[in-house]
Amino acid sequence: MRQRTTESELDTIAVEPFPGDIWWCEGESLRLDDGGKIRPVLVLAIHGGTARVVPLTTRKPPGHAISIPHKAGHSWLTQTEVDVPAISLLSGLGHWTGFTQWLKQRTPVV
Repeated sequence: MRQRTTESELDTIAVEPFPGDIWWCEGESLRLDDGGKIRPVLVLAIHGGTARVVPLTTRKPPGHAISIPHKAGHSWLTQTEVDVPAISLLSGLGHWTGFTQWLKQRTPVV
């Protein structure tokens, strides 16, 4: 008899990242000075095989920092945008409900 697929297993089957999603990302792709650890990122856009992301951090940055909840807890938005290979996005952690509002108000980082 076949076992039912669990909800968490369904989350990992044929799931693609969309703008506003939080995903685990391979640290080496982010090119940050943190030893290349896997960290959550906010997906801004996907174009072909490249994802534009904002790395998240567990340490609250100075100033008006934005906290983002996700399946692994919560993280803080950084001010860095990075292009990474889309295959470096490992698994989804949810969708940020404040993404659309933030996108309207933000000043793009170039």
